[in-house]
Amino acid sequence: MVLVYTHKITPRLRFIMKQVFKRILGYELAITDSVDVFIKHTGAKLSYAKQPLQHEFFIRANHLLFERRLEPQDINWRNWNGIPCFFELDHRSSIPFDIFAASFYLLSRYEEYLPHQKDSLGRFRAIESILSDRFDAFNRPLVDLWAYQFRDLFSKHFPDESYQPRSFEFFVGVPVIQSHAYLFRGFARHLFEISQDGFSGKFSQIVHRLRVLFGSLSDPYDNYLSLARALEQLGVDFRFFFQFAPYHVRDRNVSWNRPGFGYFLKHIADYTEISHYRSRSALLDLNQFKVEKARLEQLLHRQTTKTCIAQNAVVLPDVYQELVGSEITEDYSMGYEEAIGFKAGTCTPFPFYDLGLELEQPLRIHPFVAATTIFEQENHDLLIAQLQKIKNQVASVEGKLYLQFNNRFIGAIGQDEFISLLKAIDG
Repeated sequence: MVLVYTHKITPRLRFIMKQVFKRILGYELAITDSVDVFIKHTGAKLSYAKQPLQHEFFIRANHLLFERRLEPQDINWRNWNGIPCFFELDHRSSIPFDIFAASFYLLSRYEEYLPHQKDSLGRFRAIESILSDRFDAFNRPLVDLWAYQFRDLFSKHFPDESYQPRSFEFFVGVPVIQSHAYLFRGFARHLFEISQDGFSGKFSQIVHRLRVLFGSLSDPYDNYLSLARALEQLGVDFRFFFQFAPYHVRDRNVSWNRPGFGYFLKHIADYTEISHYRSRSALLDLNQFKVEKARLEQLLHRQTTKTCIAQNAVVLPDVYQELVGSEITEDYSMGYEEAIGFKAGTCTPFPFYDLGLELEQPLRIHPFVAATTIFEQENHDLLIAQLQKIKNQVASVEGKLYLQFNNRFIGAIGQDEFISLLKAIDG
């Protein structure tokens, strides 16, 4: 067991110590503010305070973990054995920066609580981040890289201290923003969409639609079970997020009450777990979200505790507070749609720390590194090369590489091409 001494135990400190030592590095951990307990401990230990107690492994504490206010921080970058870092420390510390304060700054999304310019959906923009264009920091899981390099050094002082190893995970999240291209629509909607295709000269789409409706072709988006089998064979973990909302101009999926749609979802749920996709309308109306969630739970006869938010529109802390209040325990929406990178600086799931309440909440956040929007806009060969480098870094720290692809993208390029894309990224 690793024992950490500090002069003051705070919620911020507990949160980040558990994340670094237990969830990332696999150590058993205890924290104390008793000098006597620390000195008597004969196993692995370190002090995190303003001054060392004796000649122990020591990290001089930044003020960030011992205060409750929110204010701009001095971020001055330096290099630690090839890894960019900040919150520099003097020579008295065993490492040259405060790994815990820096990790907390990134994981708590501290910068999102400070004044910044939002995009049209109220989201924090990648260009606003301190990681943007800083020594390639955006494309590296800094918190995990720091932690593993710290463990290498710490283990030299305490070679007998054991830890629980973890393994690399390749994960694909599939938000189903439109479950079917043609099926489960009413006659009026078919007529409207056919007329739009006709005015646009998309006659092949009209023929395709009619063949699907008359049963001679399968719907191009209805590939969920075959995709699940292909991903399982590839060794890629996955999760489908289905919307269960009324049809709306903001949410053009099949309406939840269309005949046959509920039976379709129950059929999919017989073979793989279905999670909830929070619609755009439900983002603007909390009651609508609760109704959607309750309807899906009633249909599936089980509680829905995992969600992905429409367009990954996470506005902190409000959206996550709503998820906590609705008994959601896992969210898969932490990332940027307009850029590849680690928004929270990590490839390890972590709890939501609410800086407004100064409290670690029972909501586990799964950060993704790239979303569909990037693949719709950029050259795939360049993206594959970039993601291969990121994958190798995630694998080096035995983390989780989470890529998010909506079902329309998969349906547009075809399942075989999509699997080939994943194989290329995996190297």
